[in-house]
Amino acid sequence: MKICYVDESGNNPDCPFLVMVGILVDAARLRRTEIEFSDILFAVRQVLSLPIAELKGSRIHNGTGYWRQIDPKLRKDVLRQFCRWLTRRNHKLIVSAISGPELAKAAPMSPPIADRWLVAALHVALQLQKLNQTHQKNKGNTFLIFDENKKMTDKLADLLWEPPDWSDTYYSRKPKQVRLDQIVDTAFMVKSHHAGLIQVADLFAFILRRSLELEIGAAPEQWDGEKETIKELARILAPKIVQRSIRSPNKSSGACAKWYRAIQTDPLPNS
Repeated sequence: MKICYVDESGNNPDCPFLVMVGILVDAARLRRTEIEFSDILFAVRQVLSLPIAELKGSRIHNGTGYWRQIDPKLRKDVLRQFCRWLTRRNHKLIVSAISGPELAKAAPMSPPIADRWLVAALHVALQLQKLNQTHQKNKGNTFLIFDENKKMTDKLADLLWEPPDWSDTYYSRKPKQVRLDQIVDTAFMVKSHHAGLIQVADLFAFILRRSLELEIGAAPEQWDGEKETIKELARILAPKIVQRSIRSPNKSSGACAKWYRAIQTDPLPNS
């Protein structure tokens, strides 16, 4: 049994990219990960003397809120520590990087999915399905847990309960196979401060989104050396992102894969 904790960055019209990251954890190893997360967060609170209730990647990186008083080098070290820690835990990262301009240009599937957040959420579910359906004895069955999104809760539940027919080809669904049979029931929503790995997913989504923006020049550096710092953090995460054949199957996989190839961008443009 597996659990995938999901959050996104860039869910507003001004952002060219919406990046959604899922941290895929084997249930048998989850407790150890939760303990280590709590230990690291406690140590950061003690060293920086901050009343940290929850991690927010953008606030740490940009030095806003109570992070304003922290030296930029220490803030970088916090980000680097969490990136290195999760890669040592050896959990996989499921990433969907949807380009707003490309989504607007692409011919919609039928029936269409209008909201970019839902497009990314379905993409995460399809990647999990394709990645895990080869496991025997239900070892790939996955609980999907998203950061709370009250506007999308019911829409996502409906979408995953009855996925569109055109999504079948993404994972080569067999004639008698139940759609998205690796996703347990439907998606669940939690408040981010109740789940440490949701906070870490937010942090990683911010890093990968910011990496894309700086790479194509969609946004200027907020401070000298930001691009190199973000690139370093993205490189740490890169080995744990599921392979391109899962997140962007080749065109022979069918119309669904072709559509996702058209509307997404590679989260690792320099890889």
